[in-house]
Amino acid sequence: MWTIRKAKLDDAPSIREQLHKAYRPIKKQGFNMEATNVSLSAVEESVLRDEIYILLNDEDGQVQGTVRLKETDGDESLDHLGWFSISPDLKGQGLGKMLMDYAEEHSRKRGRRRIYLDTAKNHPWLPGLYEKLGYRKIGITRWPGQNFDAVQFEKEL
Repeated sequence: MWTIRKAKLDDAPSIREQLHKAYRPIKKQGFNMEATNVSLSAVEESVLRDEIYILLNDEDGQVQGTVRLKETDGDESLDHLGWFSISPDLKGQGLGKMLMDYAEEHSRKRGRRRIYLDTAKNHPWLPGLYEKLGYRKIGITRWPGQNFDAVQFEKEL
């Protein structure tokens, strides 16, 4: 019913559409996360540079989820996880956990020992979700250009 695979360049328009759809509620809450307005060219660059995994519906081939793994500068033991999304109409079915587990396994295969992510500190459900998935809070920051404090999380792999 579901397939997870590494994204290809021709997936970029579908990835952008999925990110905009999934992050629409976050945008309405006033958080200006990168994925809320990401451009097609930025998605294309990321597909070529990073590892983006997409969740596909086997029936219609539509992208219903995304997650991106990026290398971190200066620390080869750590991956940065971002652009995590599940289509809003599919939440609560365990697909997000399945996609996160998949990304974490690929991070291990890349030789990473830890994985990092961050989200809006005052977001109503994401910090709790990440803690439920075994991530621990390691700090709070405000990234340049963002209008919110981000709580930083890390998980041992």
